[in-house]
Amino acid sequence: MTDEVQAPLRSMRAPEMINIQLTTRCPLRCPQCYCDFHQGKDIKPELALKYIDQAAALKIPLISLSGGETLVYPYLEELLQAIHAKGIKSAIAISGWGVDTVKLQTLKSAGVGEIYVSLNGSSPEINDKSRQGYALAINALRLLQQDGQADYYINWVARNDNVPDFPNLVELAQSMGVRGVVIVESKPDAAYELPASLSRENFILLADYLKKHHQQDIPVAIEPCFSPLRAFIQQHFLWNGNTGFDKGCGAGRSSMAVDVDGNLIPCRHLLYPESYELIADYWQHSEVLDKLRRFEDNKGEPCRSCTLGKYCLSCRAVADKVEKNLFSGNHYCQAGAVAR
Repeated sequence: MTDEVQAPLRSMRAPEMINIQLTTRCPLRCPQCYCDFHQGKDIKPELALKYIDQAAALKIPLISLSGGETLVYPYLEELLQAIHAKGIKSAIAISGWGVDTVKLQTLKSAGVGEIYVSLNGSSPEINDKSRQGYALAINALRLLQQDGQADYYINWVARNDNVPDFPNLVELAQSMGVRGVVIVESKPDAAYELPASLSRENFILLADYLKKHHQQDIPVAIEPCFSPLRAFIQQHFLWNGNTGFDKGCGAGRSSMAVDVDGNLIPCRHLLYPESYELIADYWQHSEVLDKLRRFEDNKGEPCRSCTLGKYCLSCRAVADKVEKNLFSGNHYCQAGAVAR
């Protein structure tokens, strides 16, 4: 089906991944969170199932389910079963809240693909600066390790208050049998602020660690959104390895999202809801997605003059929420200055 459709500008014919926001409810109140907890909404299961069916028809290989707290959603297992039945891989992000042996067996029986546990520090003192629920996350990781049958990872948000602790976090992940650690770029919080962006010193500290890290010990991946770090680390004398659709922000290029009201949005951090009955129509005709795809033609400083600019596509949510401009350059980025 997708082979007959021409890909829009700077994007794939159809998304490689869609995220479905199941709920805005969460029992935790993490300082870094971007969610509006005054709503307390759940997505209607029939809406989520409609888009799961469409994803299967478009041969979209991955559906990510998130919140709020994913495990508070009452129809989670039903959606996981539907995704699994369609031959699509699922991924869920959890804090560790609500995880016990019974819940884990339920998730496995429903066909969950990958489980990402959110943890920002190797100790409660470090983690608590940005997240609640350290003990919950550790408990979930121990249960997953004891079970030994699920693919589970740690999502770690890189912040100025936890970068020096990252080697300890990696050691903890190894001791817990984690399949890998994913480095996530810090996003604007619910007040549209970015209070813990990396200093030059901590950016270099993290980059140097990653350059020396042995992936055979435990895989450490950098999410595409953290494009400046990816581009900086993969810069070589005559070439840069950070290319393709995964080089940076994938919103409207390789991925999209469904919000809790069933609207289609570029990503869960870019709140431009549009009402389309079909994912395919949204992907082809959305004015918002078209605008995002034209960043290269309109990007502001410091990205326009950056030596890494050709290999970097920085997070548009930072530009939109903090700078109030989708085409803004990333004024919190250290990569360009360090690379000079």
